[in-house]
Amino acid sequence: MIQALRKIWRNEFFKNVATLISGTTFAQAFSVIIYVVLSRIYTEADFGVFGLYMNILNIVVIFSTIRYDQAILLPRSDRDSMNLLGMSGLISVAFSLMLILLVIPLNPVLCRWLGSEEISTWLYFIPLSTLLVAWFTILKNHANREKQFRLIAGANIGQSVGNSLTKLGFGFLVAGAAGLIIGVVFGQVIGFVVFFAFQLPALRLRVSWLSISEMRRLGRKYSLFPKFNLWQAFINNFSAALPVFIFSSFFSTIVAGFYTFGFMVLHRPVHLLVSAFYQVLFQRFVEKSHRKESILPELYLFIRRGIQFMLPPFILVGIFAPGIFGFVFGENWTEAGVYARYMLPWIFVGGLAMPLSFLPDMYREQKKAMIIDGIRLLLRLLGMVIGLRQNNIYLALALYSVASTLLIGANLIWYIRLAKKLPPTDSSEALKEHL
Repeated sequence: MIQALRKIWRNEFFKNVATLISGTTFAQAFSVIIYVVLSRIYTEADFGVFGLYMNILNIVVIFSTIRYDQAILLPRSDRDSMNLLGMSGLISVAFSLMLILLVIPLNPVLCRWLGSEEISTWLYFIPLSTLLVAWFTILKNHANREKQFRLIAGANIGQSVGNSLTKLGFGFLVAGAAGLIIGVVFGQVIGFVVFFAFQLPALRLRVSWLSISEMRRLGRKYSLFPKFNLWQAFINNFSAALPVFIFSSFFSTIVAGFYTFGFMVLHRPVHLLVSAFYQVLFQRFVEKSHRKESILPELYLFIRRGIQFMLPPFILVGIFAPGIFGFVFGENWTEAGVYARYMLPWIFVGGLAMPLSFLPDMYREQKKAMIIDGIRLLLRLLGMVIGLRQNNIYLALALYSVASTLLIGANLIWYIRLAKKLPPTDSSEALKEHL
């Protein structure tokens, strides 16, 4: 047994995953403990406003680099990767400046659509958050390419701990959702600063590689990302934001707050695992594709281990969710546990599929991925509309969950089929075949 564990630890794949998970486990455990306190400081309506802010940010940030940041890992050449990094950074700055000009006139309209006047002040923070998240993602992808997994773990820790402590501190000082949103922004600042400080020496040595002409060439070479990956990500994130937007607009920010709180408590531990596997699998599978090696055995191993690891706790939470939420976070949050029970099936299947969501990028199948996510959006919306017409929140959530589970499961099956063949080589000719 000891020899088997040593063999697993010597395996580069598991060692890199363990580095990321162990580096962020403390931060995530700390943030969950903090939520026990936050649930007694902030109201359901506060979490509803916070949910609106985060979902608006998650949608807007997709356009901040028009998805060229997702291509940073793909080139063989470090020079090409550096130019993709520079191009993504320039686009994000220009986009954030444009957002500032849009937020002022659109603020009243957005507040009416969302059914929340409380979100008005915080819409002005969206451009700053967008820039911070964009650069955090850009630098994280670069660190992933360089196998700097300890740096990624450190940045995640800084972001999570800074986020949680600020929420806690402001919760005692300021009423409303201010502490929740300021905490997120402060965490984003810390995460960006950690990445930037540690990568700056290496990036300065490569800054001479940056070239506008090279950026234009790479923009054309990886044009599938803004053409299809961008809109796929928009559809996916808008689809994920539907419950918060609809609950806030047609019911109340309190209902949106129950949903947001339940989703965040479930999503945090799952996100810890899937983001670690996503980063390591992406980097490892790209390396294997460059060597023309099959990725299928490791993909099957990941799915088997994922099911074995996640299924028991998911079953327990499904049975006892309302009681767990009421006991841990207070009786006021029992309803959030009821909502969480409806979310479990799609979060479980998503935990298996999300770490493999880079495969359409590797195989130049972004268009098909966009179509599948478009179908998922329509089915999710249909489920929510049926629930709204019946004035039944639980029915809306149940139908939303069924649609999500079925379509994410279809995605997972498709990923397995993709992995049975070698991806196209990193060349302009291979890309052009799919344009």
